[in-house]
Amino acid sequence: MLDLLLVKDVEHLGKRGARVRVREGYGRNYLLPTGAAVPASVENIRRVDKVRAQWLAEEATMLTEMKELAGRLAGFSVTLVSKASEAGNLYGSVGVREIAEAAAAGGFPLEQRVLKLASALKMVGNHACPVVLHDEVRLTIEVRVRAEGRGDWIPGHEDADTAPRTPAAG
Repeated sequence: MLDLLLVKDVEHLGKRGARVRVREGYGRNYLLPTGAAVPASVENIRRVDKVRAQWLAEEATMLTEMKELAGRLAGFSVTLVSKASEAGNLYGSVGVREIAEAAAAGGFPLEQRVLKLASALKMVGNHACPVVLHDEVRLTIEVRVRAEGRGDWIPGHEDADTAPRTPAAG
């Protein structure tokens, strides 16, 4: 096992500045070469302690920006049109890449990594897509998948406005 100090946030491991104990292969083959961590030596601990205040200030600024973005995203929805069968099954699927592109076209450039879709969407309908902008800032955007050439048609629902929404899974 290796003792390391994170200099970048690593998902499912810790935030920068944290001291972590990881398996040697993970540390040597991923964390150290990518610059996400440094060995937990006395010198590196001192260096990390010096920049910790700067990191905390950056984190507070980022949190404020993400909360502001979440406020602007509240109620935001994207509509994607794709070829579909008469039963409403898509020929293909809609994933986070397509959702991110549609959000960018709508004025909200979101990175694919913040969209936490459990699996690709394969049906026409209204779906909820969880968005994690920050550990403390989570929201859901609506993704409306429509069949090409069918308008707001949703199989089994004559009135598209009353169509059920698939719950968020994430």
